[in-house]
Amino acid sequence: MKTSFSRDELVSKLKDNLSIRIAQSLEAMIGATQRCHLIPEPPSATAGQEGKDFHGWTATYTAGARIQFRVFATAENWRLIGKTVLEAAGLDEFDDATLLSTYTETLAQAASSFAQDLSSLAGQKWEVSESHNGAEAEGNATAWGYAFPMGEAEAQIAVQVSEDLLALLLRPAASLEIPPQSEMHATPSQFDLLLDVELPVSVSFGRALVPLKEILKLNSGSIVELNRAVTEPVEVIVNNCVIARGEVVVVEGNYGVRIQQIISRQDRLRTVN
Repeated sequence: MKTSFSRDELVSKLKDNLSIRIAQSLEAMIGATQRCHLIPEPPSATAGQEGKDFHGWTATYTAGARIQFRVFATAENWRLIGKTVLEAAGLDEFDDATLLSTYTETLAQAASSFAQDLSSLAGQKWEVSESHNGAEAEGNATAWGYAFPMGEAEAQIAVQVSEDLLALLLRPAASLEIPPQSEMHATPSQFDLLLDVELPVSVSFGRALVPLKEILKLNSGSIVELNRAVTEPVEVIVNNCVIARGEVVVVEGNYGVRIQQIISRQDRLRTVN
């Protein structure tokens, strides 16, 4: 269900949510609690001055091509973040390419989890459709900055959200809702076409959140403990939505899942968010 906010309330909510997501991403990579706080003035790259002194990074969400948030950081700052993560993983030799890759992976994890907050605010499923190096700053777009203590130093980044993102989240709830099934008038022939649409089906045995330093230690024979007991049913996922739960079986030498429970519509919506 979409919640209505004023523009200022929405921006404040986005600032708080994204600070939490970035801090969580850093915690997962570093393996220690991280703090993130707003800074009064974001670096000047958000005013359209991205150049050799700034690295820009963009995450685009499935709601539209210009539904984006962008991150800018000077070389000093993205190197500091990358170096802190890699040193926490026990590494002490790295080049700029490795530092930048580590820094952007931290942003990618934050962008992916931030999609859950955007989905909740929009009242519909959003997820990252693309992320890449480079960012086209909007001169008048809403921007702010974050600072992260990194040992004895402090890293700073600037964040900018596209005006299209804010505009879509500020639209009235009715304009974002899918019409009730009773108002959808698909003819039998149209429905028959839909029946042939192929959807991706996967089975989730469980998930785990593992610090980067532990991932780097993985080798043949390593065991990653998941968050699901062996007696618990596995989840059947269709198009990124959990639709059923069941038990693992073997069918003619192949793994399969015997459906034990179909998820209710309300529960399916919760798994989407």
